[in-house]
Amino acid sequence: MDMQETLTMIGLMLAPAFFSLLSMAALGCPAVAVLGEISAKANKKVFLDKYGQQTGTMGLILLAFLLLVTGAGVGIGLYRYPQLLEQSLDTRSPFFAGTVLFAVFAVTALIYFPTWKRMRSAKAAHILIGMVSALSAVSAVAVVTPAKLAYNVSQGAPSQETLATASAMALPLSAMYGLLVLAAAASLSLAYLVIRRNKDDFGRDYYNFALRLAARWALLPMIGFLACQGWLYARLPESMQVMILGTPLAYVWSGLVALGVVSVALWLVLARSESPLRLKGLAFLTILLFWAMHALNCTLFVNFVSML
Repeated sequence: MDMQETLTMIGLMLAPAFFSLLSMAALGCPAVAVLGEISAKANKKVFLDKYGQQTGTMGLILLAFLLLVTGAGVGIGLYRYPQLLEQSLDTRSPFFAGTVLFAVFAVTALIYFPTWKRMRSAKAAHILIGMVSALSAVSAVAVVTPAKLAYNVSQGAPSQETLATASAMALPLSAMYGLLVLAAAASLSLAYLVIRRNKDDFGRDYYNFALRLAARWALLPMIGFLACQGWLYARLPESMQVMILGTPLAYVWSGLVALGVVSVALWLVLARSESPLRLKGLAFLTILLFWAMHALNCTLFVNFVSML
């Protein structure tokens, strides 16, 4: 694949990457929200609970979007591939566990997000529901990622080397996407806080606190995601490493890491700022960088699959 074809593919990935970013944030919101709720209970800080609640509100909006996209995707998939539903519900299918975990996430999130105030007197039960939702969401991502690899590999007559490569890639890919959903949720919460500030108006002190917190909670999983890039590369067979380095995919991967590093640097600026509200433009800039990074990430993943 030459540079022109690579740039074309990246352009084609921009729209799917945007919807994927919103979907990943929806999956990551329960974890970020319940972490805020647990931290508030442990540290007795109202601001932590308020941030968790606002992230939950954003999560409910994103969950509605995710369910619409998932419903449309399933409908189109069943129309084009009638056997898809049967395969997904087959206990032997690599997608079965992911389907069950996603269903658990959706049901518990629909209970968890809207009941923040109504269950204020039953915090332990509310936190438990949030933890189940968070764990099932991240687990669904971790399970479905290798399932996609397994499904694509199974479409042909894979060699033992191909099966070994797919198996070696599974764990770093699962870890990396599990971390990415957390970073996506925290990153989008930065912009959500800024957008809702004038309407909710919880005070300048709260927003300065929440923006610093969200920036920290975005950069930590992103650092883990970037570390997974080296882990993934090390797990690839030498032949695939040489192939990547000899094509424009090397620039795609380098660009992905560079955008991630810039995002971390900007989140660090927000996290260390005494008045992050004055730097609110950075919240939107980091989302644009995240989107571009994810488009490169999607391009890389599609090419990995085609190489197997």
